[in-house]
Amino acid sequence: MNNKYKSLIKDTLIFAVGSIGVRLILFFLVPLYTNFLSKEEFGIADLIFTVSQFIIPFVSLVIFDAVMRFGLSKDEKKEDVLLCGLLVCGVGSLVTVLLTPLLGFYETIAPWKWHLSLYVVIALLLYVEQNYVKAKGQNKLYVAMSITQTLTMALTNILFIVIIPMGIDGYVIANIVGISVSALGFFLFGRLWRDLKVARFSPKLLKRMLLFSAPLILNNISWWVIYSANKIVVEAVLGAAVLGLYTAASKIPALINVVISIFQQSWGISSVKEVESSNDSDFYSNIFNVFSFIAFAMSIGLILIIKPFMTLYVGAEFVESWRYVPILLASATFSAISSYFVSMYAALKKSVNNMVTTLIGALLNLGICLLLVKEIGIWAAVIGTFAAYFVMAIARMVDVKRYLKIKVDLPRLILNTVILIAEAVLVSFEIRIYLVSSVALVLFLLVNFKFMKLLLQKFFKKTA
Repeated sequence: MNNKYKSLIKDTLIFAVGSIGVRLILFFLVPLYTNFLSKEEFGIADLIFTVSQFIIPFVSLVIFDAVMRFGLSKDEKKEDVLLCGLLVCGVGSLVTVLLTPLLGFYETIAPWKWHLSLYVVIALLLYVEQNYVKAKGQNKLYVAMSITQTLTMALTNILFIVIIPMGIDGYVIANIVGISVSALGFFLFGRLWRDLKVARFSPKLLKRMLLFSAPLILNNISWWVIYSANKIVVEAVLGAAVLGLYTAASKIPALINVVISIFQQSWGISSVKEVESSNDSDFYSNIFNVFSFIAFAMSIGLILIIKPFMTLYVGAEFVESWRYVPILLASATFSAISSYFVSMYAALKKSVNNMVTTLIGALLNLGICLLLVKEIGIWAAVIGTFAAYFVMAIARMVDVKRYLKIKVDLPRLILNTVILIAEAVLVSFEIRIYLVSSVALVLFLLVNFKFMKLLLQKFFKKTA
């Protein structure tokens, strides 16, 4: 097996261990939240972190993405990259603290404004550390600390929500404790203090890093609009209780995001290395075809069981959220396809292209949500999210193919898309759920039969 495939598989397996561990813990936390928090409390608690994710790109200038990209470059000294990243985030932390009183004007989250500020400051440090250790190839440390962070958060959630019922305060404090433990762990076990001792500040390097990361501010804000702005709109127009339902529904597509996050972390490293070496188009094509197949298969399979699963999974107050999940799962599939091309943009240093395509998706999502939310409620957020990811996936695929020769099996991709969308819509409106899902699964297997057969043949040939 080619070394670059081995490297990608090795990194993917390492990240898989961490991501699966993290997601399993988060997966089992949702029943805790939906049984011990009301819809209003769950909605507001999630809203606090939604606002924090809006603030982070502005105060960090997304320098952590530059830490990853320049840290992987053979032409840069990694320690100097770390120092530049930490300096930017230090300034960003000061700005965050100074501007925190302004959050008091947002009445829904005003009581937790200093909690939010502390979370942002620690998150800035953590994001730089995470990307730095990945750039150094310390993937096992990354995985270990990710699991430690989530496990710490889970235990403190149980303490502050179940044992000592603190409601929203408990939810927020648990998240702060989790990222604090992780940030400290990276600094100590990654020996970042030792790297900083030998680091030298380079104004030229900092300028190059900022030129790379600055366009990503709008890109990250656009991503926030796609993923989170709907929550602000839903809370403002429909109330915190309805937001709680939407938040519960959006947790399930996170299962698809497990695959996305596992793959994207390893693919982000491999794509940079490949672009800087042989730039093999077959490599890009093979990875895309396998990855997109897995994303479609997961969504089509999960939709089949989503109604009975949600009945058991969430508290009684949240059960009705199941009907929004199928279309959100379809959205997650196109988010996965879109994410594949995000890594390609980073490897090609096409930050502006990345930003433009994300902005298109963000405007589409927000426009649909604002236009329809009073008429169709949560469905406006669901439809807006799907439309955004679908358009972004198509736009990025077309755009990246201008720079790299990626071979896409277009007829198969179109048929998979039709099957998934049809299943998601019909199941959401309770039209013969199990018959529709069974037919969708059979059709998917028939459409992809030749691809699966070829995939298995290649696998057994290489392992023989």
